[in-house]
Amino acid sequence: MKKMKKYTIKTARNNSIVPAIVDDNGVEHALHSLFDPQKEAERLLGVRKDEGFLIFLGLGGGFSVAQALTRAHDVRLILIVDYGRDGLEELFRVIDYSLIMNDPRVFLLIDPSALEIESFILEHYQPALMNGMRVFPLRARTDVEREPFRAAEAAINGAIKKVSADYSVQAHFGLRWFSNIIHNIQNIQNAKNTGLARKDAGQAHRLGCFEGRSVKCASVIAAGPSLDRSLPLLQEQRTRRFIIATDTSLPALLAAGIEPDAVVSIDCQIWSYNHFFRRTRIPLFLDVASPPLLAERSTAPHFFSGGHPLSRFFSRVGADIPELDASGGNVTYAAVSLAEALGAETVELFGADFSYPLGVAYARGTWLHPFYDKQQTRFSPTETFFSHLIYRTPLEKRHTNGSWHYETPVLAMYRAKLAERRWTPQKTPRIGAACIATSGAEFLALYREKLRSLSFQRLDAVCLDGEGAAVIATLLPTVAALKHRNPELGGERLLESAREWCVKRL
Repeated sequence: MKKMKKYTIKTARNNSIVPAIVDDNGVEHALHSLFDPQKEAERLLGVRKDEGFLIFLGLGGGFSVAQALTRAHDVRLILIVDYGRDGLEELFRVIDYSLIMNDPRVFLLIDPSALEIESFILEHYQPALMNGMRVFPLRARTDVEREPFRAAEAAINGAIKKVSADYSVQAHFGLRWFSNIIHNIQNIQNAKNTGLARKDAGQAHRLGCFEGRSVKCASVIAAGPSLDRSLPLLQEQRTRRFIIATDTSLPALLAAGIEPDAVVSIDCQIWSYNHFFRRTRIPLFLDVASPPLLAERSTAPHFFSGGHPLSRFFSRVGADIPELDASGGNVTYAAVSLAEALGAETVELFGADFSYPLGVAYARGTWLHPFYDKQQTRFSPTETFFSHLIYRTPLEKRHTNGSWHYETPVLAMYRAKLAERRWTPQKTPRIGAACIATSGAEFLALYREKLRSLSFQRLDAVCLDGEGAAVIATLLPTVAALKHRNPELGGERLLESAREWCVKRL
C-alpha cells in the first residue's frame, strides 16, 4: 500500500476507522469523533427537518452520509463536495465506501469548479419534490482548506437563488403553461399551418420564411425608453437592417412606420394579446406555451420550444419544432436566441434598458400608453398608473454618466443573464417550423397514456433515465403550481395530484 501523505487513519473507541487530515504544518486533525462517530453523525443530522436534498462539504469517513441514507428514508438526493483528488484516492484505498457509493441517490464531485456545483444543483434540485435543501459542512475538513469550500458555499447560495426564482415562476404560471401548450399542440396539424420546415430539408427551407435572405447582423428591438431615441436611426437605415422585434416593442415600431422582419413572444399571459391589436403578416415566433389566441394574430405563426419540459418533449417526440434558448426569462433574450439560430454573427440591441431610465417604464407607442390614457382622470393621470407599475416592487436608484435610473432585482438578473450568454451562431439555421410526426391530437393521446402508465413508487426521479424521466419532467412545473396551492402535499401524493390534473386537462 502506498504511504499516505494527505491523511492518516485513527481508530475510534468503538473501533470505527476515522480519517485525520494533515495540514501544512504537519498537524493531524481527526475529521470525526474518536469516541463514537456514528452517534456524532446522528446528532448532526438531528437538525434536519424534512429536507430531501442534502449537501455534504467534505467526505471524511462518510458517517453522516451513511446515517442519512439508512435513517432518513425521505432523502431524495445527496451531493458530496470535496477537494484534493490525491488525498481522496488515499481514503478510498483504506475505507470501504460501498454503502454510500452504490446508492443511486449519492453523487460525489471532486475538485469541482463553482460552475460545476451550480450546474449540478440547477439540473437536479426539484424543490417541490424534495422539500428543501440543507448543507452540512464537515467542519474539521473545511477549516483546514477554507478557500475552496467557501467558494463551494458561494456557488451553492448562488444556485439556490436561481432555483428559488425559477420555482416562483413555475408556481405562478405552471398550470397556465400546461393549458396553453396542449391547446397549441392541438392546433398544430401540419407544416403548412406553421411554416416550419423539416430538419432534414435543405438550407433554403431551413430558413423558412426568410428564404434567400442572409442574416449576418440582426437588430433586436426591446421596448425600453431608450428606443424613442433610436427610432430615427432605425427609420433611416430600415432597408439595411434585419429587425427582430420583441412583442412589446411591435406597436411602437409600427407607429413609427417600421415593419420588423420578425416578432418574438414568450409570455404565457393573456395580456400578450394587447401587443397584436391588428392581425399581421409579419412572421411571429411563439413559444408553444404562449396563449393560443396569439397564433391567430399572424398569417405566419412559427412555434418554437422554449424551456418548458413538455414543449421540449413535444419537439423531440411529436414534432420537429426548433428549440430556442429562452432561459434568460425575458423576451429580449429569446429574440437574441432567434437571431443566433438564424445564423447572425452579430446582434445590435435597441431599447434593452433592463431598468427605468429617469423613472420611465416603456418607450412611447407600447400598448400600455393608450390603455392608461383611456383610464386616466383629472385626479389620476396616465403618469399615476405608470408610477404604480414602476413602484410595485423594490427599486434601487443608480447614477451613471450624469444620469440616473431605477433598477429592480429581476431586471438586474435579466441584464446579467444576457451578459453571460455565450454566442454560438448556427452554421445551418434550423428556424423554419414543424414537421409533425403525428397529428397534435395523436401526440396528446400518446402523452396521456404515458402519464397514466407512470409509476411513482420510486420517487427518486434523478435516478430514472430515458423516457420515464422525460415524462416526469413534463409534470414538474405543474407540481410546483399545485404545491404552491396545496402546501400539505408532498412526495408521491403531489406527483399523483399533478398527473390527475394534467390527464383531466388532456
